[in-house]
Amino acid sequence: MRPSYSEDALGLKPVSRFDSVRARARAVPAWAQPALAAVGAISVFVLVLGLIALIFQLFFRYQYLENNGVLWRIDRLTQQMCQVHVGEAMCAADSPAAAAPAPVQHKFSVSTSTSISTSLSTSTSLKSAVPKHKR
Repeated sequence: MRPSYSEDALGLKPVSRFDSVRARARAVPAWAQPALAAVGAISVFVLVLGLIALIFQLFFRYQYLENNGVLWRIDRLTQQMCQVHVGEAMCAADSPAAAAPAPVQHKFSVSTSTSISTSLSTSTSLKSAVPKHKR
């Protein structure tokens, strides 16, 4: 008969509380369980949203087009076009001329209305987008 090497056969007793299996596991109080579930759900949502943003930024943000031997990069968020040369994008915003203030553009509106008769009415109004300064 072969001897059994269990604790009982060897006569070993647990020396400290870490040597034996804990009789009772520490449980989360009932009032804290919904709060922990909500925090966990929000954390998972933010993590998934961040991963989606990262994947979009890395793989889907730019569209590349070739036109007459020139490679163009189009930003799908801002619709900005940049010419790509030797791996570097040269955008209009990078030039010093683009940093100059833009000229004042005038607002104008054209409204067209048609009726059952054959007349066509068009009105145009030119107004400055910047109010005039009073002295």
